[in-house]
Amino acid sequence: MPNIYRKIALSILLAVLTIGALYFASFLPSADWLGIYDATARHALAGNSPYDRLYPDCVHCVFVNPPWTLLILLPFTLLPPNLSRGLIFVVSLVCIIFFGWRMRARPVSIAAMILSPTIIGSLLASNLDALILLGMFLPPAWGLLLLMIKPQIGLGVAIFYAIVFLRERKWGDLARALLPVTLAYLISAWLFPDWLKIILYMPVNPWNRSIFPYGIPLALALLGLAFWRKNVFLALAASPFLSTYLTYYSYGTLQFGLLDSEVEKVVSRDVLQVVLAVLFWAVMLYFHL
Repeated sequence: MPNIYRKIALSILLAVLTIGALYFASFLPSADWLGIYDATARHALAGNSPYDRLYPDCVHCVFVNPPWTLLILLPFTLLPPNLSRGLIFVVSLVCIIFFGWRMRARPVSIAAMILSPTIIGSLLASNLDALILLGMFLPPAWGLLLLMIKPQIGLGVAIFYAIVFLRERKWGDLARALLPVTLAYLISAWLFPDWLKIILYMPVNPWNRSIFPYGIPLALALLGLAFWRKNVFLALAASPFLSTYLTYYSYGTLQFGLLDSEVEKVVSRDVLQVVLAVLFWAVMLYFHL
């Protein structure tokens, strides 16, 4: 078969698979998507505050991310809610595979991640972690705006850039990296004071699975390695252990950070990702997370 026909056949196959995945994913449990993200986006699109309590009887059923998160959510409102739920599943899965491809990880590593409870949980909850993690491939200024949508993902990266630029006295780089996200947070807090109240409540949220402050030694070890090797992905791996709030599936950030090729100098990434997947399954089943 000529090469052009193979490409056309492959494109058609991918389109059919994508449409099929979108359709079947629309029947998955709605979880965070229909209850929080999609509902908040449509509520904001009608001219309301994204931090209105849509469910007065459920204290923790509320949108907690910074307001610029809506820039990600609003395009999904072009579809009916059920299809938007299917689309976020498909987009998230594609983002995970793309992340692995960009890291030049082998299929075994990517498959181990996808089959781990952290990634499965994130996909089933229809959260935004996979999309946010793509900020690792952007310049620091834009990347941190995306990553710091969830500090449990981006905090280690922000600390890494801050200390690296301070040590090297790159004041311009420091300002360009941290000023946009700092101003964005300050302006958001000023415009939406209810958002601050919601954030302060999160550590007592029943879904909180943070091990802070007990995870600080591990975070410091990973950050130390990141500075020593000048590797921002190792700093990404430290983020979950610095956060006072995160759900169990956000520990997947550790898996994404340790997907970097730097790991191969110590242990096979395939082996490490399989071990992490097994470990996360064991922890989840033992503690009923």
